[in-house]
Amino acid sequence: MNMQTSVREQLQFWHDTLDQMLSECDAAALNRRVEGATIGSIGSIYAHIVFVEDVLVHGRLRGRTPIYVEGAWEAKTGVAFCGDPPMATPEWSAAVRMDAAPFGAYARTVYAATDAYLAGLADADTVRTVSSPLLGGRTVSWYLSTLIATHLPAHAGEIAALKGLQGLKGLPF
Repeated sequence: MNMQTSVREQLQFWHDTLDQMLSECDAAALNRRVEGATIGSIGSIYAHIVFVEDVLVHGRLRGRTPIYVEGAWEAKTGVAFCGDPPMATPEWSAAVRMDAAPFGAYARTVYAATDAYLAGLADADTVRTVSSPLLGGRTVSWYLSTLIATHLPAHAGEIAALKGLQGLKGLPF
């Protein structure tokens, strides 16, 4: 198994897990903020997760405009883009009001585009160096195996904890 296949399998698992986790959240649960906490709402964390995948895979690795910008998804979702690099600042997080259905459509578009990119990525392309304003120059394989494959599960833990604080089951397993 090559790295691309491994990352595809990891992302498929975590995309499905995240979808299950969020399917149990109504609008109030998605947008609730914990008083005095430094963490955002479930909706803001979800948006950040998907924005990072979009910006890193489609912006950095593919050298394209992020899907969110290209597809004018802000008008469809009502969630402001958190920028490039996609930083979940306290101000941005506090302003997010998530409607799961339209944002979920955007997320599925990103997931499908990421999977297609990984499916067509040749081994030789994984050693190419890509620059980032925050991370400097890193190889495509580093972005995929170190950042893309680990970012979502880290934030899924935050979402699980926030669900638990609201009396909901955190992870679906």
